[in-house]
Amino acid sequence: MKFVAIFFIILGLGWKLVAILTAWAKKDPNNENRQRILSFIEKNPGSTVNAIGTDLGIKRGTVRYHVSNLKDAGKILMFRNGNYVSLFRNESALWNKNHKRIEPHLPGATCKKVCSVIYENPGITNMELCEKLGLSKGAVSSHIRTLEEIDCLEVEISGKYKNYSLREGYHPDELPLFERIR
Repeated sequence: MKFVAIFFIILGLGWKLVAILTAWAKKDPNNENRQRILSFIEKNPGSTVNAIGTDLGIKRGTVRYHVSNLKDAGKILMFRNGNYVSLFRNESALWNKNHKRIEPHLPGATCKKVCSVIYENPGITNMELCEKLGLSKGAVSSHIRTLEEIDCLEVEISGKYKNYSLREGYHPDELPLFERIR
């Protein structure tokens, strides 16, 4: 009878030990999935949970769990962009109010291209943007409107045309994400 009681006590302690070790492993900052996700966010700023899960082959729930841990550890920043949450590496020293205003709009490849073309061609018009990007006037106008709303464009009216340039503080050499959009 004592043998059975001792067996169950050891079994109970064993399960408790397993639970403690599992919890410790989950909080491990060197967790392989967490490191892969952090690396992906660094290479693909503005990624979403769905994009990370699809590209890395990790289930969405697992990605959410690790993203939550990375956010709690202060390693990533999250920005709501419409219905999506965009994820960025927390590079505190590089962030200022301009970064926080424009970067949630940069994950879209088209917005990145619009910003990049405007930077490379200061004073460009909407029609020239359409030609260079191969987009409709409406698509380009939508992105221009977004960039105007966050006040990162300088608009100069020349006759019936508007010429666009990026404002001071929004130039690619001052915004870390522009380095990665080309």
